[in-house]
Amino acid sequence: MKLLACLLLAACVFECSAYMQNVTVKGVAHWSWEKRLANVKVELWEKDTLDPDDLLATIHTNSEGEFTVFGEQDETHAIAPYLLITHNCNVEKLNCNRIGQYVVPKEKIGATYDMTYVTLDIKVHGEKEKCK
Repeated sequence: MKLLACLLLAACVFECSAYMQNVTVKGVAHWSWEKRLANVKVELWEKDTLDPDDLLATIHTNSEGEFTVFGEQDETHAIAPYLLITHNCNVEKLNCNRIGQYVVPKEKIGATYDMTYVTLDIKVHGEKEKCK
């Protein structure tokens, strides 16, 4: 019984030490420096160690390829945000999409990370292609 009470107390103290953190990421999706890309899916995620990553927000670029995405998470440690950008530029197979992951620098937590131009015709490390 004492063990259960200690575990519950420890869990409460751990949860009470959590604090709300946020990040805003903005940029312009484009292809080959010539064309801004509309309707590109942009997802803001927060990486977790012991449980599945958290989806903070999903948006699509506007007609000019611009996006601004905001997310917040209540965590006991510093959040580790990243973007997943899904598009169909330079895909190898028909009906496929490329999914690139972009890490948000830790110093941008609580601020705005301006990616400026995100060049989608260049493959990023670890990029995946998903087909329907």
